[in-house]
Amino acid sequence: MADDDAEPTLARVSSSSVRAATGQGWQEWLGQLDAAGASGWSHKEIVTHLNSEHPEISGWWHQTLAVGYEQARGKRVAGQTADAGFQVGVRKTVPATPTEVWRVLTERPELWLGEGVSVTFQRGERYTVQAGPDGAAASGEIRVAKPGDRLRFTWQPQGWASPATVQLALTAPASGKTAVQAHVEKLPDADARERSRTRWRDALERIAAALG
Repeated sequence: MADDDAEPTLARVSSSSVRAATGQGWQEWLGQLDAAGASGWSHKEIVTHLNSEHPEISGWWHQTLAVGYEQARGKRVAGQTADAGFQVGVRKTVPATPTEVWRVLTERPELWLGEGVSVTFQRGERYTVQAGPDGAAASGEIRVAKPGDRLRFTWQPQGWASPATVQLALTAPASGKTAVQAHVEKLPDADARERSRTRWRDALERIAAALG
């Protein structure tokens, strides 16, 4: 048995957790997949192989093992999703209720969305953002707007071939407080992922400052 403490953490899961759930640690799974020829397979092909050869473990673990293998063999980097996109999330807890946070989000969108923005938070409504010190001009469309709960919209800076998708979700972990989580997916590359991390982290800081 391999020493789990000496093995890498892949797909955000430790080797000891993998072993507890599947009976084998990361090094054993990596060796098995190498032997099967997985280095030349797509993500879907790896999952299909695992499903066929190891039906005793769940589909969630098939996906996790495939992602871990891709990371270990340089087929995928941290934050990259199965469709070759990238994602990132940031979170901030603010001293306000979800209703109060929603009011700031919808009444002061320039705080977090961008200078010069004019937007109605209804499904299908489009918006544009002027170029600012943190990046190029951008445009997008509102997809979901549930008061006090979440906003979901597309985000496409100039020069991007296709839009990313952003979700702002509000939860209340304690009385008088709200956790605001920004999750961005379908980013074009790792550089865009890091820029998005900075952009949305700063946006949440501005929301927090506005709420005192």
